[in-house]
Amino acid sequence: MSPNGGSGMGLGPGPGIGQALKDARRRLGMDVGEAEERTKIRAKYLRALEAEDWEILPAPAYVRGFLRTYGALLGLDGEMLADEFRRRHEEPAAASPAPEPFLQGRRSSGGRPPSRGPLIAGVALAIVALVVVLGLIGGGDDEPDSTAPVTAGKGGGDGDGKKNVKSNADSKKEPREPVDLVLEPLGSVQVCVVVSGEALIDGQVLAEGAIEEFTGQKRYRVDVGDGGVVRVTSSGDTQKLRAEGDSSWSIDSRGVKAIEYQGPDCP
Repeated sequence: MSPNGGSGMGLGPGPGIGQALKDARRRLGMDVGEAEERTKIRAKYLRALEAEDWEILPAPAYVRGFLRTYGALLGLDGEMLADEFRRRHEEPAAASPAPEPFLQGRRSSGGRPPSRGPLIAGVALAIVALVVVLGLIGGGDDEPDSTAPVTAGKGGGDGDGKKNVKSNADSKKEPREPVDLVLEPLGSVQVCVVVSGEALIDGQVLAEGAIEEFTGQKRYRVDVGDGGVVRVTSSGDTQKLRAEGDSSWSIDSRGVKAIEYQGPDCP
C-alpha cells in the first residue's frame, strides 16, 4: 500500500483516489479543518483518505460513506470514488476497467454502478429466491409474509400495523448478533444508514437499483425520505420499507422495527 495517492491503487495513468481528493481540495483553496467542519468527518480520517492510509480508517462501509460525502463536497463523483475503493480493496478478483476521471456527472441520473451491479444483483436475487423456496417448503397460511412492507409515518411506531420480522415475545430475549444488510432503493429516494452514531450513507439520494451492502454490525438505523420505498434483506428476511412521511427503522438480528423518525441529521 502506497502512503501517497495514486500508486497504491494501481490505476495506471491519472491520479488515484487520495491524490484526486487532495488536488480537488487544494483547487478550492480549502484546508482540512474547513473540510472537517463541513463534512462532519474527523480530520484524521480526511487526511487518511488523501494519503490512502486505509489501515487507520474504520470498516470499508464507513470508508465508502466518507468518500461519497467528501467527494461531493469537493465537486467530485463521490459514487465513483466509493465504487473504485470497493473494486480495489473489497473485490480484488474483479476485473479492473480503464481509469476514468472522478468528476461529477460521469453517470446519467439513475445509472447503476457498472462494476458491482451484476455481482451484487446476483447475490440479492439468490437471497430472495432462497427466502421464497423456504416459504414454500414451510407452507401454511399462518406463516408471516417476509416481503410485507413495514410502513412508518412521521409519528414513528409501526405505522399501518404491518408486522415486524421476529416480533414474537421470545425475540425480546434474544441477544443481538452481528448481521449483514442489503439495501436496494425502489425508486429515487433519500437514505441515511447509521451505525453507532456514524453515517455509512449520509443523507444521499440513491437511484433505483443502486444496491448497498453492509456487514457485521449489530444494529442499523435506516432513515428514508417522505414517500420513499427501499427493499432490505437481513438475517435471511427480505422486506420493503415504505415511508409515509420521513421515517426511520431499526434493523438487527431480532428483525425490522419502525421507530420514531431520527432525522433530519444523519446522524
